[in-house]
This record gives sequence, C-alpha cells and structure tokens, in this order.
Amino acid sequence: MQLHVFFTPADLLAVSARSDDVYIVVDVIRATTTMAVMFDQGAKRVYAANTLEQARLAAQRYPERLLCGERHALPPPGFDYGNSPTQFAHIDLGERELILTTTNGSRAFFACPEGSMRLAGSFYNASAVTACALRYAQERSGNIAIVCAGEGGYFALDDTACAGFLAREIQRQHAAIEPHESVLAAQAIYEAYPPARILEYGNSARSVIKAGLRADLDFCIQTSATSTVPLVEGKEAGTDLLVIRQV
Repeated sequence: MQLHVFFTPADLLAVSARSDDVYIVVDVIRATTTMAVMFDQGAKRVYAANTLEQARLAAQRYPERLLCGERHALPPPGFDYGNSPTQFAHIDLGERELILTTTNGSRAFFACPEGSMRLAGSFYNASAVTACALRYAQERSGNIAIVCAGEGGYFALDDTACAGFLAREIQRQHAAIEPHESVLAAQAIYEAYPPARILEYGNSARSVIKAGLRADLDFCIQTSATSTVPLVEGKEAGTDLLVIRQV
C-alpha cells in the first residue's frame, strides 16, 4: 500500500488516478471541517456542488434543503448559511439535508476519480479519518491519496500542513505503508508550520479573519475532536451533486 499527497486538485488531475484508491480531501479552513460539524449536529446528508449555479439550481429543485457555502469566505446572496464550523456547531441540523458549495473545498471532491472512495479530512477528525482510510484501502487493495483543496488553484499552506499531519497519523497506524516523496514534503511543512503557526501565515486564515470569522480558525485547528467521517457515496441523478453521508 502506498501513500501520496497531492498539493492541489490540478496535481491529481495531471496523473492517472485510480478509482480503487482511497482519497482524503482536505480543506481544513474550512469546508472539510464544516462537513464533519454538520454531521455532528445531526445532518442527514450533505450535497456538494461544484459551482454556485449548480448549487442554486439544486436548491430550486429541492427547496427543503438548506443552501450553504461561501465565496471569498462569506455566504453568497440568498444562502441560508455560510461555511462556518463555529456557526454550525450551535445549530440543530437533525435529519436536515444541506447543499454546500465553497471556493475550494467542495470542488476538490470533483477532482477525484468518479466512483472512488472520497473522505473529508481535517485536523478536527484526524484520527478517525485516517483509520477509516486505512480500513477502506485494505478492503479495496488500494492506495491512499491525500488531496489538498488549495487556495484558488494554488498551493495552500494550511491544507498541506494538515496533509502532513494526516500522513503521519496513517504511518503511525500502519508502519508498512510506502510513503511517496510528496509525503515527506508535507510532513516537513507540518513540522515547520504546526497548526498555531498556520494561522499566522496562511492566506486562507487571513481571508477568514478579514471576513470577521476569527473564531473559525481556532475551531479548525482542534485535533481529533470528533470521530465523524464524511464520505462521498455517489452522485445524485438530476443535479450531479455529490452525495455525502456520515460513515
């Protein structure tokens, strides 16, 4: 079994990715953290949209679903909620369905091979998501790839540092896994920029602070605070949204 880190979705699209591998998508500030919180608060399903238009059309078709997400850290006009894990942590989402579109995170799931096992990973669910990825990879005789959502198509310090931490967790749980050079690079970045330092240097963190959502950053660097693991189970007919449930 091999372990890779892709620093942007474009890096993944540039290779012949395998559908029997397991992909951990990381948008630590804030989408993959928020997804875990949504399920912690009782959400039944989350539907990830690749574009604003796709999200809005799906919301028109299914008005009972909450329309959530952000562009440039803030909710677009007409949305019910944004992409704030702190906000969702105080909302009862019992059996609700939500549509989520974000600048980077929700889109990164679409870069993974269709039909592949895709998990939402973050510092927040680190122990659980890595254990889950290992279990599925062993069942499928596949490899594990950590896919950083990045920032506007470019490298993002926060996602890469989180990928380094998740890779370290995977190696701790399964010492026989073969790390690619990309894993070594991500781990070096994590060691140089642990969570508290990410908040000082990352562009994603600065955008969230500018939007007046500083509390989200402290939330996103909590480590292994939940056992919730969001999983893509397929694509919805008629909307092409990715259907995400809790493992």
